[in-house]
Amino acid sequence: MNKVVIAAAIAGTMFAASGSAAFAAGDLGEFSNNCAFGLTKGVKKFTDCSVQEKIDGKLYCFSKQSAKEAFMKDPEGNLTKAQSFYADNQ
Repeated sequence: MNKVVIAAAIAGTMFAASGSAAFAAGDLGEFSNNCAFGLTKGVKKFTDCSVQEKIDGKLYCFSKQSAKEAFMKDPEGNLTKAQSFYADNQ
């Protein structure tokens, strides 16, 4: 039993370390990991990018699942709005 617990702890630590290294390097999402849907509403909301969607090979982050669902109702239109707001507010 101890071996299982130790193995799980090591695996969890390795996963967290690899994720945080990528996160620290800024390698995750477009818009510097801000919620893409929030940007369409004129709000910059930094996320951990745990809710995400790939569109045309780019990773977009969302603050929560419902924000992603709302964004995906009109991904092209919302992406245009998000890009415009983000470009004007960096």
